[in-house]
Formats: sequence, structure tokens, C-alpha cells
Amino acid sequence: MAVLQRYTDHVAEYLVGPDSRRSDIIDELLDGLQCAAECNLDDCTDVEEAAHRAVLEWGPPSEVARAYNDATVRISANRLSLQAVCALPLLAATWASALLGGPAGPWPDHPPLLLIGLSIVAFGCVLSLAGALSGLRKGTGIAAAAARRDQTITTGTLAALIGLLGVLGALVLLLLNRGLSHPESLDWPMVAIPATLTLLAGAYFGTALKRFLAVLRGTDSL
Repeated sequence: MAVLQRYTDHVAEYLVGPDSRRSDIIDELLDGLQCAAECNLDDCTDVEEAAHRAVLEWGPPSEVARAYNDATVRISANRLSLQAVCALPLLAATWASALLGGPAGPWPDHPPLLLIGLSIVAFGCVLSLAGALSGLRKGTGIAAAAARRDQTITTGTLAALIGLLGVLGALVLLLLNRGLSHPESLDWPMVAIPATLTLLAGAYFGTALKRFLAVLRGTDSL
């Protein structure tokens, strides 16, 4: 066990991602090494020698960690892309219900600030959906599971997160603009629901982007 434990400790030094994911990887790795060592006992009576053979069969710790890290990136990218795809329709539905069910807009003609804000929202939606769908398409299937990390996966996920954060920021600024200039034009109890969801989503996806970038930097350093 000492030989196997030293090996898994070396692999753990190279792993990236959440602590829970890294712990699961180490447990899976240790279980696989123990099975390999037990198989080696069929033609080797020395337990320590069987463990050394198992370690050699698995390969250098950095290479093993790199394979697991690529899988971690792919799993994280798929999860975040799917969340981005689901978040946009939910936000659109809640904002549409709050604004259409409340008083009419206060402007006879759309002012430039509103047009700019709506343009950012539209562009962010297109960028987020396109990036998320691209990341999901490249990050699933047998070929994706067998291959090393595809740059399209990470690029698509990053585009999805940046586009979504742009949408969330534009929505907050548009709400502030209308609320400060024409507070009577909003049904505040109804607007409170999508506004709260927008702020929570911004905090969640902002943190998710930061963590995803940290994982990418960790894999690129190997």
C-alpha cells in the first residue's frame, strides 16, 4: 500500500478541479492500482514487487493526471454549457411575464440607451447559445470521450459564459435605467422575481467562469 499511496499522492499533485472530483479520482485510481497489483501476484510472490509493476503499468503520474484533467474539463464544459442553454429561456420567460404583465413602457420612441441595451442582450443571447451548443456538440459522444481535450469545447463554453454574463449585466443596467427614470412604469413586486434570478445567476455564472478558467490554467501548466 505504501508504494501505491506514494504514486497516488504524486498524481494528486497534478490534478485540477473541485476537491470532490479530485477525491473521486484518487479513490478510483487507488482501486485500479490495487486490482492491477493483485493480478500481478499470479506470477510474482512479492507484494511490493507486484505493486511496483502495477505502478509501471499505469505510467508516469503526470500523464495519468493529464488524462483525468482532460476528462474533468470536458465534464465541466458540458455541465456549464447545458446550464447556460437552460438559463436563457428561464430568464426570458420571467422577464417577459413581469414586463408584459405590468404597466406599459414609458417611452413613445425607444431611446438610444434602450436600443444599445437590447442590442447587447440580443448579441449576448446569440453568443451564449451558439457557444453552448458548439461546446455540447464537440464534448459528447464516443470520439470526444476517447480524444484529448478539444479546444472547441473550452472555447464554446467560454463564449457561452461570457455571452450569458453580458446578457445578465445588460438586463440589470436596463432595469436600473428604467427604475430610476420612470419608477411608476414598473410593477415592482413582479419585477422583483426576475431581478433576483438575474442577480443570483450573475453571481453563480461569474464564479463558475472564474473556476473554469482556473481549471484550464491548471491543465495548460502540465
